[in-house]
Amino acid sequence: MKTIYLVIPCYNEEEVLFETSKRLKEKFNYLIDRKVISEKSRIAFVDDGSKDNTWSIIEKLNKEDNIFSGIKLSRNRGHQNALLAGLMTVKDHCDAVISLDADLQDDINVIDK
Repeated sequence: MKTIYLVIPCYNEEEVLFETSKRLKEKFNYLIDRKVISEKSRIAFVDDGSKDNTWSIIEKLNKEDNIFSGIKLSRNRGHQNALLAGLMTVKDHCDAVISLDADLQDDINVIDK
């Protein structure tokens, strides 16, 4: 089974992170239960210098479930740089990486494919 990581750049996402994390965890559990992806698969949020409670939410999610991890940038560097930081951080820990926006504008059901 392949290990996949989701990399999710975040900037001031406190309003959506709990719902996003809930939906992504359900999706990962579904795929793990069906042996589509490895139990080592993870969801990595990249805090791009948020001014709200985004980082504290990421820390809380990680404490509750190690499927979630966080990368905290020292300041806002922009979406593409946050994505690159996430990709460079996880690349040696997985077989594939999928990037998503924190507000789940993308259809998470394509992860199955």
